[in-house]
Amino acid sequence: MKKKSKHVFWQALVIALIIFWSGILIGIFFENSRIEKLEDFYFGAKTDISDFELSSEILYGGNYNCALIQEHSVLLADKIYVEARLLEKYDDSNKITKDLIVLHRRYDLLRTILWKNIIENKEKCNSDLNTVVYLYNYDNPDLNTKAIQEAMSNFLIDLKGEYGDEIILIPIAVDTNVGALDLLRELYEVEKSPSIFVNEEFKFETLDSLENLKGFLK
Repeated sequence: MKKKSKHVFWQALVIALIIFWSGILIGIFFENSRIEKLEDFYFGAKTDISDFELSSEILYGGNYNCALIQEHSVLLADKIYVEARLLEKYDDSNKITKDLIVLHRRYDLLRTILWKNIIENKEKCNSDLNTVVYLYNYDNPDLNTKAIQEAMSNFLIDLKGEYGDEIILIPIAVDTNVGALDLLRELYEVEKSPSIFVNEEFKFETLDSLENLKGFLK
């Protein structure tokens, strides 16, 4: 009887290990699928931003066609924002590998480059275009931070829907080690996250403060 019990025990153990490792392998498979999709988005965004930089240089070298530069800025920023919304479904707290964080860092670098270019364009063209930069935590924020970020994100979705092309909305994660973003945050003294930074001047760091945000748009 003891021998039979041991046999059943080892059978159950083997089955449990098979199920466990099968779950791990399936998880890694889906993780790799998400990474491949992210890479496709990333290379497309990288091409768009490089094209935007070159187009801006060409326009500046000509007749300073600020209206066209502003149009390009809005179109590209809107595309980046839509992609950010689409990519949210690939972001979860149960990351099996660090590859998603590494890829997200690339996106945050691209968005930082876009923000820097738009700042320069606004200064050269004396533009009244509104920039709304959403700085948030990506790498496993706590439950309270998640709740605040969800509320801020919903607020910005409604804001973009209301103002359309009058605002450029750029979401950037602050915790993926993008040095250029850290420098910009230090330059503008934007220390807290999550926060919403409007027109390189006004900071909104609490949900209550969002009630006054629209009053600071141009």
